[in-house]
Amino acid sequence: MKSMNNQSLKLLLLGTLLAASIPAFALTGDSEKPVNIDSANQALDMQGNVATFTGNVIVTQGSIKITADKVVVTRPGGDSQKTIVDAYGNPATFYQLQDDGKPVKGHAAKMRYELAKDFVELTGNAYIEQLDSNVKGDRITYLVKEQKMQAFSQGNNKRVTTVLVPSQLQDKPASSPSQQKSR
Repeated sequence: MKSMNNQSLKLLLLGTLLAASIPAFALTGDSEKPVNIDSANQALDMQGNVATFTGNVIVTQGSIKITADKVVVTRPGGDSQKTIVDAYGNPATFYQLQDDGKPVKGHAAKMRYELAKDFVELTGNAYIEQLDSNVKGDRITYLVKEQKMQAFSQGNNKRVTTVLVPSQLQDKPASSPSQQKSR
């Protein structure tokens, strides 16, 4: 029984590390909220410091919501400061609210977050959107603390696409469907 409680405690700790490691676009209090991880299967390798969640994985913490087919949380050498979170899906998606109330959402075949570097990488049909502005590419990287983003394409015929909507359009209240039809 004691071994089972120890395993449950370590799984809970790894789950908490997962949510604490999610990209920092979020509301100020999100990282202090409880972490909920729902999946069809969960496995823990205590020797390797790896927790794997598979089967329609849903991770929530405050305004944060991540959906993926598989989420793997790794702590190299058991060091929680070096936690790496990899989410895989077709696509893996995320949604968060910023302090200003504006949502940020995106998707990619793979999302990776390296806690020690505050580095986020989306690869495979990567897409990030805030309001009506968005960036699409094969790979998007984001240095969280420095707030620096780069988007990359691969191959001669592929391009990075960015759509920027002027702030005066973003600040207008959304029109109702009936108003849109009358225009």
